[in-house]
Amino acid sequence: MQQRQCVILSGDAKWCQSSSQILLEDFDNNNILALSNQSHDVLTLPQKQAQRYLGKEFDAVIFDALDEFNPDSFGAIVGTVKQGGSIIICFDINKQPSLSMQRFMRVVAEFEQRYEHFTVVQQDQTVTKLQAPILSNDNQIVLTDDQQQAVNAISKVVHGHRRRPLVLSADRGRGKSASLGIAAAQLLKEGKQTILVTAPSLATVDTVFEHASRLLSDAESSAGLISVNGAEIRFVAPDVLIESDLKADLVLVDEAAAIPAAMLGKLLQKYSRIVFSTTLHGYEGTGRGFAVRFQKTLDDKTPNWHHYRMETPIRWSKNDMLEAFSFESLLLNAVPVDDDLISDAGFDQCHFECLDRQSLVHNEQDLRELFGLMVLAHYRTRPSDLQMMLDRDDVSVYVMRYQGHIVASAWLVKEGGLDDELSANIHAGHRRLKGHLLPQSLLAHVGITTAGSLNYQRIIRIATHPAIQQRGIGQKLLEQIINQAECDIVGTSFAASSDLLDFWTKSGFLAARLGLHHDDVSGSHSVMMLNAISEQGKTVVNNAQQRFQQQWPQLLRHEFKHLDSELVIALCQVLISDHAELSQWDRQDINAFAYGQRGFEFSRFSLWLWLPYLISQPQFKQLESLQQQLCIMTIMQQRDWADIAKSLAFTGKAQCITVLRETIVLLLK
Repeated sequence: MQQRQCVILSGDAKWCQSSSQILLEDFDNNNILALSNQSHDVLTLPQKQAQRYLGKEFDAVIFDALDEFNPDSFGAIVGTVKQGGSIIICFDINKQPSLSMQRFMRVVAEFEQRYEHFTVVQQDQTVTKLQAPILSNDNQIVLTDDQQQAVNAISKVVHGHRRRPLVLSADRGRGKSASLGIAAAQLLKEGKQTILVTAPSLATVDTVFEHASRLLSDAESSAGLISVNGAEIRFVAPDVLIESDLKADLVLVDEAAAIPAAMLGKLLQKYSRIVFSTTLHGYEGTGRGFAVRFQKTLDDKTPNWHHYRMETPIRWSKNDMLEAFSFESLLLNAVPVDDDLISDAGFDQCHFECLDRQSLVHNEQDLRELFGLMVLAHYRTRPSDLQMMLDRDDVSVYVMRYQGHIVASAWLVKEGGLDDELSANIHAGHRRLKGHLLPQSLLAHVGITTAGSLNYQRIIRIATHPAIQQRGIGQKLLEQIINQAECDIVGTSFAASSDLLDFWTKSGFLAARLGLHHDDVSGSHSVMMLNAISEQGKTVVNNAQQRFQQQWPQLLRHEFKHLDSELVIALCQVLISDHAELSQWDRQDINAFAYGQRGFEFSRFSLWLWLPYLISQPQFKQLESLQQQLCIMTIMQQRDWADIAKSLAFTGKAQCITVLRETIVLLLK
């Protein structure tokens, strides 16, 4: 197999451009891509549009980093360079490198020494043209053993026992998406009628449909649809698929790590024959975090699930230098410390430390343990997060160490300190800043006019090593951060869940707002939680929570009418602590409903006043899950009876009312 090649050009813009032309003299300009702000004689796009060409192949790519280096774009575009192809990276020789770029260039130097196909050329040094890839006219699909095993595993999901989903994982270039398309086509040939494909976007599954159509030569094909003899392979967006009544012989979920976890859980519950495909060391860095976190859901819901990992590359050689370079330079292969080395760690044996970024960039072990920890903990930890953490002066990194190893970490960013005029414009809805999430939300959404001038530390990432969670180490990390904080408020915003609410509440944080819209990454609503440090901070935090407490019952009846019951209960428990004032009439109404003497509609208001406080009490937690959900849906959210009956598998309103009366009797006792 031809090796892929990499040339680093270090010079000014004019020299880099002329040198690139010399290097690619024997290449077909129609199959070269330039990611650059300058004009080139080939297809040219800004760096940030690199993802438009995922799944495509080029003989050569020019990556112009003279003005900026976008690590996400670099990680994405490396996978488009075909076997025997070349990538040229241009750097400004006169530009002072940032910390992240210092590390990148250190990796460059290491690869230049190790590989003959990796070359660094300084300004005015001689450049010689590169060898173009050898063209292949073979369009026949020949599967590797790895691909055949993957196709067999997909087929087994359809022909084997129900509710035994498959997780198919691989690094890029292993033919994972091709295997999905080949398996789908074979299933249609066997007589299966409907294969549904879902992914973050239709463009993501181009390769799936391309390979399926090549095996189904007599089929009619259009964007996201292949039809043959009444059978079909159809793309459906994840949210549409969840809400639909579509039946399928098989559901294929491609790039599952980029789909919110909540959606994946719903798909798993809805379809008994399903395959989840994910990239392990992709430019998004999400695959391993997905594997660790989603495995818990699979173990719980479908304990007989299977996993197959594809190893053999098909688009480049097995020990491809360029793939290794992207892994090393972007830390795509970073992993946290091995479980065995920290298995005995307890919170009293760990010590707290604020990392010096200048030292960190020269300590590869710390950097790998730190970044690997975040990749495992967060779905969308990208190479740009590494760049941000090393290069931004407003970011602080705190860790807990056990025997020298990093076992927990939190990243914080400074916010606030806004002047009065800017604060007033944000409060009035006339301005919106990049960043400053906490003060902007308090100004624009909560309406606290004094919030802008305060100084904040926002926790943007936090993680504890999976092997030692539930030992109080993350709690101790937060405690130390609060103790040394030099600001008015320490806060955070995250995808709300009952377990995370409990974690942050135990650390002294108060819920101040729940976002009205779903978070793009998690599919959940984001909750903002705050911990006051100064007296000014206490005033703002108390006002924000009081406002949230006042609005919460009304929000549940309207904006959060369909919020998950478990999350509603968790939020009620942190927001509501006082008895509502109940009149004699209210108590009579509640009793009359419970014992069948009065209809629900005539008792609804009294029940609505009475229930919130009870949700935080032991007797409510002793109810069965179904009874708790029924109380939330009927009394707090006031959903339609048909919706409630469908959600809880009741026959209709009459059964809902009967079970609700029985539940209220239990609570009264």
